[in-house]
Amino acid sequence: MDSTEQTNQKPSPLILVVDDNLEFLSGVELTLSMEGYQVWTATNGQDALYKLRAAFQGKEEEGANLDRLPDLILADIMMPLMDGHNFYERVVANPYLNHIPFIFLTAKSSPEDIRYGKELGADDYLTKPFSPEDLLASIRGKLRRVEQRRTLTSQLFGDSSKSGGVVLLIVILAALIIAVLGGLYLFL
Repeated sequence: MDSTEQTNQKPSPLILVVDDNLEFLSGVELTLSMEGYQVWTATNGQDALYKLRAAFQGKEEEGANLDRLPDLILADIMMPLMDGHNFYERVVANPYLNHIPFIFLTAKSSPEDIRYGKELGADDYLTKPFSPEDLLASIRGKLRRVEQRRTLTSQLFGDSSKSGGVVLLIVILAALIIAVLGGLYLFL
């Protein structure tokens, strides 16, 4: 493949996996890598937030080029330093991160735990143990929606890779304005 083909080719989706169980983390990383995904790992929410901050700033860390935000986040709930619930709340509170799909991967499988995860707003909630096929199906579905959003943004505003967060905000604001104006029209 020549260099022009490489520059025109979209990078493979990037997934951040956060779990304190190193064996589980390695297994998920291997599964995702074999499917062609790029994978970053972190062992707790605090470490994951550090990597997200570094990515937002375009820093290079531990030999990994953190030059873009992940397309998807997978996180355990029970972790030291910062658990998955707190990590999720920090991600969704940040306007530069809250568009990233978020899936909980956890052993917390009671109906109350699952309900709480869904009430928080997570995009999916998979209980351990789960099959690689179930994990990959959930990931593919979430990434399909990410790609649809990027395509729409690109069609409306041009190249979305340069300012994805800002462009997404503009799209959302435009949709809100249209909805408000449409609502006002109904009352006229």
